[in-house]
Order: sequence, then C-alpha cells, then structure tokens
Amino acid sequence: MKIYLWSFLLALSSCAQYKHYSHHKKHGEKSNHHHRFNNVKKWERVFENKKRDEWQKPDEVIKFLEVKEDSIIADIGSATGYFPVRLAKVATKGRVWGVDVEPNLVNYLNYRARSEKLDNLVSILGNETDPMIPEPVDFILIVNTYHHIGNRVSYFSNLRKRFKNNGRLVIIDFKKGDLPFGPKDHAKVSRSVIITELDRAGYKISKSSDLLPYQNLLVFEIIK
Repeated sequence: MKIYLWSFLLALSSCAQYKHYSHHKKHGEKSNHHHRFNNVKKWERVFENKKRDEWQKPDEVIKFLEVKEDSIIADIGSATGYFPVRLAKVATKGRVWGVDVEPNLVNYLNYRARSEKLDNLVSILGNETDPMIPEPVDFILIVNTYHHIGNRVSYFSNLRKRFKNNGRLVIIDFKKGDLPFGPKDHAKVSRSVIITELDRAGYKISKSSDLLPYQNLLVFEIIK
C-alpha cells in the first residue's frame, strides 16, 4: 500500500507545472482539477525521496544526455529541483532554468539553489502556454509532465522559439501499462502518440533509450 501511495504523490509532481492540464484525449480536453503546493517541505520529501533514484536513474539520464559544462538547460515542471539541482552540478559553467507555474515551488527552488551555492541555477515562473524561458537553451527537459499538458501540438510548436540552433527536446514520461509508479494507464500517452504529436509540432525523434524501466526516454530535434 505504501508504494502505491508514494507513487500517487510522486505523480502529482508534474501537476506543479500546470493549473489546468489534460489527460490524452482526441481534442485535448482540459481539467480544472489542481493540486496546491503550499506545504513545500512535504512535497520535497515526496519528490526527492531516495527510493525514486532506483528507477528514475537521474545520474545515468544526465550522462545519456551528454550534458556539458557550458550547457544552457531548462527543466519545465521543475518542482523542488530533482533534476535541476543535479544538472546544475554538471553544467557548472552554463545555466539551468527551473520553470514552474507554482510560486511556492519557484521560491523554494531559488532558496535551495542559494543554500547549495548553485549560482547557475535559477527558478522562474512560467504559465500554461509559455514557460517564459529568458534565453535560448541547448535543451529542454520535461519529466513526468508531458501527459498533463493540454493543447500539446500548439504548446510545443510555440516552444520551438526557445531553443538554440541544434537544440534538443527531452521527454521522459511514463510508459503505458500497469506499472508500480505513475498515473493510471488511461492518463498516459504512448510512445507512438508522443512522436506523432511532436512531429506535428515540428520535431523529429533523434535518439531514445530503454534505460528507464517505467518511462520512455525520448530526444527530439527541431525539423529544419
């Protein structure tokens, strides 16, 4: 029972990025159901739980992505900083933007960056249609959040302007099927649908990996 409760709470982390989000439906139907993140310390215990590392494999993901010292990165749906903090410790001469629509989480991640002396990590407040990334980035990382985004083709089409030349979009999201972590199966988006939607938004898949047991790990480039 405990593992499924923790799984449910972890699945809520991606809700931090959107006040309105949709499960995958033909017309991108939206829901106004929204989880508040007032008790940030409680959510930190959920999102940063060490047991997550066993299947999320953050260090191996970062190695797979070939993050460089001077990489400029944005993490959309950054919450308490699970990936942004790790990325900032690798891209020491670059910058990491943590993006969220929850002011409490934005403030918390900025506090955490100061506490951990990560001057290259900054959290900013985005909105449901535009993450408001203030500079072109080498890649954008979206973890456990893709299936919550409404109007995905439009959203990702608009996102193209936020990349540098040869920038990459990285999607990590739960696989279809009955798994011990992640949302209910009806809420998930299959690998093939992700690829199709992003193709419509102007991206092509360039690389993928079976590194993660419960999630698709997909890397996309902008179609020239």
